[in-house]
Amino acid sequence: MTEVRDFVAALARAGKRRQEIKILVDAAYGDKSLSISQINRIIKAVNDGKNTSDQRHSNPKKTKRTADVVAAVAESVEEDRRVTVRTLAARHGLTYGTVSLILKQDLGLVKKSARWVPKLLSPEQKQLRVDLSDDFLKLLRRRSAALLNNIVTMDESAVSFHTPETKRQSKQWTKKGQPGPIKAKVHASRTKQMVLVFFDAAGVIYTNYVPRGETVNAEYIKKALARFLVIFRQKRPIISSQEWFLHWDNAPVHTAATVQEFLAAKEVKTIPHPPYSPDLAPADFFLFPRIKTELAGRTLTADTFKNNWEGVVRTIKKEEFAAAFRRWMERCEKCVRIGGEYVEK
Repeated sequence: MTEVRDFVAALARAGKRRQEIKILVDAAYGDKSLSISQINRIIKAVNDGKNTSDQRHSNPKKTKRTADVVAAVAESVEEDRRVTVRTLAARHGLTYGTVSLILKQDLGLVKKSARWVPKLLSPEQKQLRVDLSDDFLKLLRRRSAALLNNIVTMDESAVSFHTPETKRQSKQWTKKGQPGPIKAKVHASRTKQMVLVFFDAAGVIYTNYVPRGETVNAEYIKKALARFLVIFRQKRPIISSQEWFLHWDNAPVHTAATVQEFLAAKEVKTIPHPPYSPDLAPADFFLFPRIKTELAGRTLTADTFKNNWEGVVRTIKKEEFAAAFRRWMERCEKCVRIGGEYVEK
């Protein structure tokens, strides 16, 4: 390589232009020729009076991954889990590539973003999630997984009359090289509709649309339950005549003494739900997100809300409800395996 560089330098000193030099070098050295950018650097070095020989520049940075170096990097990472590779390289006098190898190969580390969780759980809360999930799984094992078909889950949610469409929903086909579509930033409407939904592995059984100005308290829940039981017997005559279970979260309106007395009087068996656990509730990880996503971008009113809501519900197949209940069981199994931490998928 030194011979080629010296040849280029000689041509540059002779006043040859870079294109001429490129042609001569290609003809003389073929595959061992230099690129035009390399030739440019040599010409510049000649003009600046610098040495053009192919000497390796001494690099003061360390590249060896010795045990001491690896230990020092590990200590820095332990002190600051957010430290960057460039910072570590500068701090320890290492190359960027060496630090990357130490982090990935020697220390077995990867850098991950923090994920949002509903709540930072205490050890006691994690254990309760494990215990209740395990109890639920034991119930299914005793009666077989077919018992999932005899469970009705219920939850309530406030739905905005207008929710901005998601970034994914706003995608449009455009010509390559042209700018994408733009839209003004829109906030969700403050006007909301409270909805109570009872559903099982076969689909929605009863939806209660809370009238404007009405408060969802224990008395309202009792009335909704009474109406649900009537519709449940009509829509699910076989299941309602067998042993079945009601599942809902532990919101105060659900655990109120008068509500519990009502359930006991109607001989309704319930499945306990751990606190702060939307990841273990089919309404929260399946039904509500699905419907709200479909409604995003629409502007609803008190008169059109019901039709739009039920229109989306009708698009959800029975098989999808059944799959959601199976995922519920799988999520409980995973919750037990990971010691009560939140289940992402």
